[in-house]
Amino acid sequence: MQDLGVARLCRRYFPRLELHASTQLVAHNLEGVLAMKELGFRRVVLARELSLEEIASIAKRCGDMELEVFVHGALCYSISGLCLFGAMEKGRSGNRGKCPYCCREGRSKSEKGKSADVVYPFSMKDLRLGEDVRKLVDAGVASLKIEGRMKSALYVASVTRYYRNILAGTAENAKVAKRVTVADLETVFSRRTTKLYFDGRGRTASVRQQGGVIDSESLGHLGAEIGVVKRVTKDREGLSWLRFHTARGLEKHDGLQFEAMVDGKHVGMGIVEMRQAISRRPVFEVNAGVDVEVQVTEDVAATLRPGMKIYCSMSNAVKRMFPTPSFRPSDYEGGTPIDVEVNIATEGLTCCCKFDGKEGLTCFVDADLQPAKNPEKTAEGVKKAFSKLGDTDYRLGKLTVEDPEKLFAPMSLLNDLRRDLVEKLDEAREKARREKVERALGDDNHGFHGLRGFETVKRVKVRAGQKVPAGEWDEIIVSIGSDRVELELDRSDKVRLSLPVYTAEPEFNRLRVAVKGFLRRGFAKWEASDLATLRMLKELGVTDITADWTLYAFNSRALAELSEMGVKRFVASPENTRENLQYLAESGYDVEFLTQQSTPLFVSLTEPAAKPTELAVFRRDGLWVTTKNVPRTFETPDGVS
Repeated sequence: MQDLGVARLCRRYFPRLELHASTQLVAHNLEGVLAMKELGFRRVVLARELSLEEIASIAKRCGDMELEVFVHGALCYSISGLCLFGAMEKGRSGNRGKCPYCCREGRSKSEKGKSADVVYPFSMKDLRLGEDVRKLVDAGVASLKIEGRMKSALYVASVTRYYRNILAGTAENAKVAKRVTVADLETVFSRRTTKLYFDGRGRTASVRQQGGVIDSESLGHLGAEIGVVKRVTKDREGLSWLRFHTARGLEKHDGLQFEAMVDGKHVGMGIVEMRQAISRRPVFEVNAGVDVEVQVTEDVAATLRPGMKIYCSMSNAVKRMFPTPSFRPSDYEGGTPIDVEVNIATEGLTCCCKFDGKEGLTCFVDADLQPAKNPEKTAEGVKKAFSKLGDTDYRLGKLTVEDPEKLFAPMSLLNDLRRDLVEKLDEAREKARREKVERALGDDNHGFHGLRGFETVKRVKVRAGQKVPAGEWDEIIVSIGSDRVELELDRSDKVRLSLPVYTAEPEFNRLRVAVKGFLRRGFAKWEASDLATLRMLKELGVTDITADWTLYAFNSRALAELSEMGVKRFVASPENTRENLQYLAESGYDVEFLTQQSTPLFVSLTEPAAKPTELAVFRRDGLWVTTKNVPRTFETPDGVS
């Protein structure tokens, strides 16, 4: 989860839930991980931008906190949790689970004042660490995370087997089904790939060696490269045939894509007819390492040129590696164990059940039972009846059978008793669930305390070295940045220093030293931008702390959580709807509302492949920031001046 208000409710009302901190909480250094540990999280998903060295350093010093690391799949251009593009421009927030993929959009590029072709300046290659996942295991990482949003079951099956093969080792792999190769993966789904910044903090050199981390030329699935166009010919019937040497076995109905592009998409087709290049004999399949001819339409033929690369974008052979399994709920045990005691008496069957560690329920079936011919089989029959829990939420724990008179219990009655028990268990669990939810909904921090008598206060936030706009300001917030810590600044009661939203692990101690220096000079007012900087300020004894919008307090429970952590004032996120802004205004907490802002649409460690004319892109504090050319103006809630 990302929302600190939800985490607060879980800890208070659902304490058995294990909490994992989403990558949207922007954990990118040890301080951030420790802050989440103190908030009750058991595991944290680290930011994708970290190197192996940074991950290993955090793992060594974070105690029993579990780390989860992305190893494969699509990459966001923006640092997770810091992308506002979708919310600001499309009304769909990537931070709220509704990403409209703005970073995949094509944009015009300016070249010497003239309009150039459409490029994809923010479209990242896919992450693929491959064999390097072993290094993460050795570093102490608990879980490997595969991005698979909107992907198929075949993608899930093939990618997980690929990494299972890598992790299992040679001996174990002998027991595993056919190994999945990189080429097999690429037939299922493949953009161009990168290891991002995994190999170290020398980002420029590392990325240059990989040919960059952005694919500015193409979008979507490409496939596994299998050859190049030799030529396209026509036969006597006027049909066009593509000839190439295939590096991969092919069969009819496999998919092909080509280096040729139309409207920003690669030209593709399915194999309808195929023949051996020499004999011209039609075939259903061919092996790797032969020349083959494939029939192509006139539209496709017109786009192909000798030397163009050919890709296999769908392989039926790979599909057959992962047959769709049949599934019946009754084949699988439920998750909740129940201890059952069955008493057999002449007047009927009684069942007592314990669940959830408590005294449970009693069920009774009326009957006139007679002595059993084979009393030694009674217990076995009871166990058989009460083991039939496969299509429920339960599984049989300890079973006790009391049958002092050695009576015969018909299977039909035992089944009725079991069904009655399951029905009562469901009712009891649902009642308990409703009671827990009602207690959570009745939390006294759910807001609407009315407007708290806002005073008219004007605050302005500027970067270090930026001229303060003309006007009467009650407070000037100066963003010092992790690479501007030697800032010369005169102390003033009106000045509040704001800390950077992203400070890499190797740079955090330098930031801490700089903050100590400012404190010695008398700077007592500070603004935290993430949980890491908030924790550091508290450790250094700072008491006047405010929170920037990047701490994402969207509800009063989150405000309450941050308030207990020492935050006195909160900046409402620009992502807020007007309705939610009004809610925050009436929450009873001191909330600051934006009236004008150069809203950062993207905040990234990666330089875009081009700088679109309709956007402003600049480097600041080691980050690449993308905004609109004109600042955005916001409306404040009703009743707030």
